Amino acid sequence: MSLGQKFGITLVNLIIAIVFIAIAAFVVFHKLFALSGQVRAMEVEPQAGKWNKMHLAYALEYEKLGSFRDIGYVPHGEVMKEGEASRSSTFSYSSDLINGKGRFLAVNRKTLDACKKYDGQWFAYINPEQMIGNAVAEAPIKRCAVLTPNFELLREF
Repeated sequence: MSLGQKFGITLVNLIIAIVFIAIAAFVVFHKLFALSGQVRAMEVEPQAGKWNKMHLAYALEYEKLGSFRDIGYVPHGEVMKEGEASRSSTFSYSSDLINGKGRFLAVNRKTLDACKKYDGQWFAYINPEQMIGNAVAEAPIKRCAVLTPNFELLREF
């Protein structure tokens, strides 16, 4: 090498550097702004808690079980079927009237980490023999239940 030789960046080196920067930016952007399954699944816990409190107040007043409309509960998302069901971006909510009043059902519409689409069913019901008190909550299969560790407490956050 002679002393008069100049150092510079070639076009190939510049393109490789830009590609590496773009890949790194994508990974960082994805990690920072992508919602994890657990964050999306947390939507169902306050909804079930709100339904439970409203149903408890209804049962105390009327001494019977009620549907979403009866108790005044408006499920999260786009409401359908005369107020007895709704669809949010992550869950479908239903009062499950086919099986009777006093029921809450949420089913995931998207894959949430290991919980596959439509795989999780977060379910709660009021025991007809013991209407006063918290509803009985049933978490879905384990890979879905881990997303909502407080679901069975049925409290509104």
